[in-house]
Amino acid sequence: MQQVITWRGRRFNQRTIDMLQAVERICGFPLVLAQGSYNKGVTQSAGTHDGGGAVDIDVEAYSPAKRLIVVRATRMVGFASWLRTPAQGKWKHHVHCEAVGDPDLSPQARTQVQAYENGFNGLASNGKDDGPRDWVGVTWEKYRAAQEEFTVSQFQDLIDETKRQGDATRQEVRRQAIWAMRYGVQTEDERIRADAAFDEVIEKGGTLKEALAALQAVMKPIADDLEKRAKANG
Repeated sequence: MQQVITWRGRRFNQRTIDMLQAVERICGFPLVLAQGSYNKGVTQSAGTHDGGGAVDIDVEAYSPAKRLIVVRATRMVGFASWLRTPAQGKWKHHVHCEAVGDPDLSPQARTQVQAYENGFNGLASNGKDDGPRDWVGVTWEKYRAAQEEFTVSQFQDLIDETKRQGDATRQEVRRQAIWAMRYGVQTEDERIRADAAFDEVIEKGGTLKEALAALQAVMKPIADDLEKRAKANG
């Protein structure tokens, strides 16, 4: 069993904590934790929180759009997760998560992960999964590896290298580096936040123009940084 750590009043292993911190970076707001891992004896959880990798995130006070942000972000980093509603059981709105690939998952949690992968909701009803399926098969390790494909520091290292090349070679490598930066650093983290910002405006009855402005507000700092680096490096 992995080392159990108390974090924000709940029990987790370090892998799960790292995943939750990544979720917060994607969401852009702190999570409210309703239940952690290694928490035996909770009847409503049916053993799914007995081992590691489990967490319930309280989203009762969130709008439907904001709840979807949490579901998307948790799935993106490698959780099998679902929005649970009062219509499904005796609980408030929360996002129930099981960390795919966690060695400490309880048998019941492993069954839920399998249900997620097969397109079901992980409940006794065995209903259809009603969340986005874009990240099925993602684990924490795969997510981290994807984020490391082309980082800002790697971009700067590449620019520094091109400065040591001849002018023709430098211009070509610089051009390729800028395009790599444009598509590499605009990571899925920012895209999911931009999509969620757009959806939330529409959900609240905003206009298309307002929704597009919200989306662009998320992406603009990346574009500005790209332009700044391009100018600084000739």
